[in-house]
Order: sequence, then structure tokens, then C-alpha cells
Amino acid sequence: MQIAIFNTVQLETAGGMEHFCIETAAHLSSLPGVQVDCVTMDDAFNLRYGQLHSLYFLRLFDRSTIYRESRESIESQLGQARYLKCANFRELTQALGQYDLVYSRNEITEAFLFHNLIGYHRVQPVIFGCHCPHRYVGASTLHSRLHNLLYSSPLYTRLAKRVAGFHTISGGDRAAIERQFPGHPVVQIPNPFDAIGYAEQARRAKPPITVDRAKFNILWAGRLTGQKGVAQLLKVIERVNESHPARVEWHICGEGELSGLVSEAAQRHVNVHAHGHIDREAMPAAYAAADLFISTSQWGETYAYTPREANSLGVPVVSYDISGCNEIIDDGVNGRLAKSDDEFVEYIKWFTDGNGLGNDITKHIRKKTDAKSAYRQLLRFFEDCLESNSR
Repeated sequence: MQIAIFNTVQLETAGGMEHFCIETAAHLSSLPGVQVDCVTMDDAFNLRYGQLHSLYFLRLFDRSTIYRESRESIESQLGQARYLKCANFRELTQALGQYDLVYSRNEITEAFLFHNLIGYHRVQPVIFGCHCPHRYVGASTLHSRLHNLLYSSPLYTRLAKRVAGFHTISGGDRAAIERQFPGHPVVQIPNPFDAIGYAEQARRAKPPITVDRAKFNILWAGRLTGQKGVAQLLKVIERVNESHPARVEWHICGEGELSGLVSEAAQRHVNVHAHGHIDREAMPAAYAAADLFISTSQWGETYAYTPREANSLGVPVVSYDISGCNEIIDDGVNGRLAKSDDEFVEYIKWFTDGNGLGNDITKHIRKKTDAKSAYRQLLRFFEDCLESNSR
């Protein structure tokens, strides 16, 4: 079986979907009879796409955001899988037409490409993976509300109705997709995550941040955007610093349109450290240096990588009680789920004051995340969709 994992955005961007592409292609290509390649648009296209994307979000385009990881590093991780870039849609259509099945993300961009520029009839069955939340729960910004309106609209239904099936990651997205696309195969499979392997990476990696072991070190990592709750993060820092300024050190890893706000906070508070983007290979060592990880995401996650990554190093997590996070965090076992800003702050203070959960967090997360099982389920879904399409 030959499978193409198509993502408009190039893998050098090093986001969550790009991470999934690399890991999945590498693992499935190691299996007998399976070849999985990553296919994206080329650098020139991504420069234009990045500029348009930034314009949509009313921010300046930063060229470095599409070059966070080197191609050499990506290809070494891919193993037997290949990385192909296409300069135009004709070249893309020809490339995807060589595969038995195409797996792509559920972004409206990809749905538009397959419906209007590539043509579902010109390639083999297309499966959409819901790596972009189909619906932001509790969305409060203009862009998040527009997203919800577009993805639940007849327009999106029309653009995506010819896909062979949907791979969902969260329960919320599965329910939404099943309502909008009755009759389409829909399966919920978590993104594969190897907790043991991730912990081993931490021992090999050089620590990308320096921490004061005499302090309580709190780590936050992700894209510095409204969706990831940067405004809430800064409020939390202010409130905890009112009572614990000499005890806590804050370490913020990431970049994005709200980087300026984080830099300002680092200038105001001596215990706030803005580290910028951390390479994926070094990130495990950053988690290993932390005493607590916090996630301030607001509207739900398709797949919450960061709580799993922190837990694999034995680090407890405080997050809001949202989809994605509440599917991996068992409240009081491997972290705490806050239902309000006040509760979030109190949980942080509770940990800072020397309290702990009293559980083996690494053992717990290893039981909850079985990478091999997830890969088997995903490959079985691909085979089922192929068989159904051939009838």
C-alpha cells in the first residue's frame, strides 16, 4: 500500500500536524508492504501562503516561522519515508495520483484544493484527519467565531463531502463530524505518542533552558496565540506573582503573533523568562527541567501533545477543563483540571507550596498512550476505506 500524507504547509514549519506527518510516515513505512510519503507545497508557495495567512490574522509575516526545522533533520527522522515538495497544483495532482490513498488535514484550505483545483476524481480515496479543531468550544474572538461559522456551514460540507472518511482525534470533533457528514466513515483515534521514547530523548538532549533548582520552575510551551491562551497565561503570572514572586520561575517556550506581550512580561518580571522557539529534539530536556507544566489553551485541543510530553517526564500538568486536555489528564492523578481562572491560580499555588499528587505520573501516561495500537488502528482505517472505495 502506498499512502501520501498531504499537508499544504511544509514540514519545516514544525507544528503539531507536521510532527504527526513525520512520525506517522516513518512508523508506517517501516512496516512490510507499506510506503508512506509526506507531500507538501514548496518553499515559494509557503512564503506566499504564510503572507496571506498573516494578513488574515492582521499580523506581520515572520519568514522564520516556516523554517523552524531543517530539511536534513526531517529526512533523518523520516527513515524509509520520503519528503516531496510540489511547485504548483498540476505537479501536486500528478504526485498524489501515484498513491493508493491520500491522507490530508481537514483545513478548509485543503478541502478547497481537493474540490476545486486537484479534483477528488483525479486522486485515490482522500481521508481527512481532524488536526484542526472542527469547532472551537467557547470561541470568543472574531477569527475563532468565523472559523466555527465556516466549518459548520454548507460551504464546508460541499467542499469535503467527497472524502472517503474522517479521522478524528477528540470526542468533540467526532460528534460534530458525524452530525455534519452522516453516512461518512468516522473513526476516533488519538495521535500516536511514545511516552517511553520521549523520556529517553530527554536523557540524550542538551537542556535548552537554564533553571534555578532552588526555585519552583513552571513551564509553558506552545504557539503564542490567542487560541493557546497567552492572555490567560499573563494574567496567571501576575496573580501568582502577587504572593509567590520569590518562589516561582516562569519559563515560556514558543513564538507567535503575541510574542511581544510575552517579551513585555519578561521585562516587567525578573522571574519570567521568554525562551522563544525550542527545537523539537531539545524540548524533552526542557520538560525534564520543570517542576510543573501549565497549559492555558482556551477552546479545546484536537490532540494535546504538551500534557503528554510533560507527563512522560513525570511532570504534573495544570490545564483548563477543555476537550483534548481532559481526555489525557485524570484530575488529581497526573494533573489538575481547572474550571475557572481562580481555580487555575489556586492549583498552581498548591503545587508551588510543595504539595504533590502522590502518583507515578510516568507509569500512568504510559498506560494511557499506546503508540503502536494507535498506528494499527489508523492503518486498519486506511485499509477499510480502500476496501469500501473499491466496491
